[in-house]
Amino acid sequence: MKDAKNLDKQWVVLSELSSELVNRGIKVSEIVFEKLRLANALLSYYILDPHASIDVLANVEKELNYIQSQLFSLCDTELTEKYLNKMIKAVRGELNVKFPLSRSSYNKEVKKRGKVESIRVKLQKEIQIERLSDLGEWHGVIFEYSDERDKVIIEGNIDRVKRALKDFAVMWKED
Repeated sequence: MKDAKNLDKQWVVLSELSSELVNRGIKVSEIVFEKLRLANALLSYYILDPHASIDVLANVEKELNYIQSQLFSLCDTELTEKYLNKMIKAVRGELNVKFPLSRSSYNKEVKKRGKVESIRVKLQKEIQIERLSDLGEWHGVIFEYSDERDKVIIEGNIDRVKRALKDFAVMWKED
């Protein structure tokens, strides 16, 4: 996993602070929670995607600075001191907390490259590969069986994929 320059730890501290404020009955703006979710998604993307640019961290830092300014303005002296100490430790990397990675169910088979699309369709029953090949040749797309059971992948230009999918649906109902 990639290093998020301790921004992940700062996110955890700010998330805890927002929860503590809510538990104390202090009204926290909804935009703070939106920005916490956004920062979480950006951090997860940066940590999990090996191709993510370090520029993502600049956006995360901007969001966290906004959240921090909003939350600390709602704190009393005692709470401010407690969470400032935690933030200092988080910035230095001295805080041992776990960032909740938000993982989406990414499928390597479904992709888009320029005008080429890939879609995956679940089959109710198996269709002969020869029939799929004929349909693929007719529409200029590629049909292939997925790594997953009972699924087929259609790959090609988006308009051709749509036309092939319409004919495929008719053929699917015939069987």
